[in-house]
Amino acid sequence: MTSTNGATTSRIARRFWLLGLGIVLFVAAYTAAWFYGANRLGNYVRTQMSEADVSLACSGLDVKGYPFRIGVFCDAIGVDDKRTGTSASFGALRSAAQVYRPGHAVLEIDGPAQIRVSPDLALTADWDLLHASAVAGTGGLERTSIAHDGIKGTFTAGRTDVNLAFSARHGEVHARRNDEALDIALSADGLNLNVSDTTMPQVDVVLDATIENAADWLNDGPPTTAPHGTKGELRNFSLAFVNGSNAALSGPYEVDDKGRLSGNFQVQLKGIDTVRDAVAEAFPEIAETASSVASTIRSLSGGKDEASVRLRVRDGVVYLGIIPLAAIPPL
Repeated sequence: MTSTNGATTSRIARRFWLLGLGIVLFVAAYTAAWFYGANRLGNYVRTQMSEADVSLACSGLDVKGYPFRIGVFCDAIGVDDKRTGTSASFGALRSAAQVYRPGHAVLEIDGPAQIRVSPDLALTADWDLLHASAVAGTGGLERTSIAHDGIKGTFTAGRTDVNLAFSARHGEVHARRNDEALDIALSADGLNLNVSDTTMPQVDVVLDATIENAADWLNDGPPTTAPHGTKGELRNFSLAFVNGSNAALSGPYEVDDKGRLSGNFQVQLKGIDTVRDAVAEAFPEIAETASSVASTIRSLSGGKDEASVRLRVRDGVVYLGIIPLAAIPPL
């Protein structure tokens, strides 16, 4: 009995010893593979930055996340595209992907950001929090999302004397591949706009749309001619003001190569005058169009401050039935 018990104990001890050795060997192999992969990733990022058509800079580049994550970290980000005269700078970048799911990455970027487009377009922005995520497959990006809190900034365009200040409590942007189309959705809560010293009422904005044959924009970015030559479905574009007024627009649309808009839109308005004034202040170039459309809608609603109508737009001309109401400048 003693001999049998001793043999059994010996076999159990040997199994535990082998199990422990296996765990040690696995951890050692995994650690070596992680640091090898981290080194390859760092070299790949450096190579891509040096060979890209657009000059990219990542100061203090490092790869971190051991043991279960892996991601690129930068103290600051710089972009310089001499082809388009665009330059940009951002704060620190932190990214991470699960080792077992490398195609799904999340990242955070610190402000402030400065973006300049030659000759005289400039955007500056800062935020409390900005984080993003991206999911990639064998064909490239499948979807991406950006969310921000406490964003604020300014946009200036010297040639047109446009000066825009903006802030928002929270905002999100989402884009995903839908076969050959691109689905996009964005929202901005508590959006404040000051256009050339004119302050608009605070508004919540929602946009949900599909752009046909634009799936590759996820990888390549939109063409410089966009939105010219695009078409799709505007499922919802709505503005909700703090005083209870709101406007919603939906329907198929098309923009020709000259920037002229066409489409069939369902328009719902509550607080017609408030919406008209807000649109006219934000976009002075279509103030006359907004006033004409609002006046017609109000008369058709029997003088009420809310209405639902269907508008037809052909080559930039807005029609109510067969009656032309106003013209929209090329986009």
